[in-house]
Amino acid sequence: MSYRFSSIRIQEIVQAGKRLSDGQSIEPEKKGREGLSFQAFVELREGSYLDLRFLGRAGVSKNPKTYDASLLIEQERVRGIGYAEVARQNFRAKKRIPAGWHENICDPSKPTNSAERNQHRSLIDFTPSDFGDFTRRAADQWKIDLGWEGGLL
Repeated sequence: MSYRFSSIRIQEIVQAGKRLSDGQSIEPEKKGREGLSFQAFVELREGSYLDLRFLGRAGVSKNPKTYDASLLIEQERVRGIGYAEVARQNFRAKKRIPAGWHENICDPSKPTNSAERNQHRSLIDFTPSDFGDFTRRAADQWKIDLGWEGGLL
């Protein structure tokens, strides 16, 4: 089954200005003893309605290396941000995952065996201090206006 959006359209959506949908806010919920997570619906500032979601998770709320975020379009992950302690290479899939913070560039319109379906690109100046800072940086990366003036609401 093919994905509804082409690679070019996915890129256009990611680069377009977005904001939280009416009634949505980023309010992390506790997960387990030390974790946090949030999920919010997002909409394009200009354009037709799409099912867009911004997700975030902290395995340990005080450890930025456990944070990750995702952007979903029509329930498919198209972008992600995470941390890898060491660089990894998958020779069969010819994927390289750099050490440190990186962005996953996912393209569900590509075949599952394509190297372009999930690429990992280093985020050199991405050094979040806490979960609120991480959330803001991820939102900035994907052009999502959270409506924040200070920290987490």
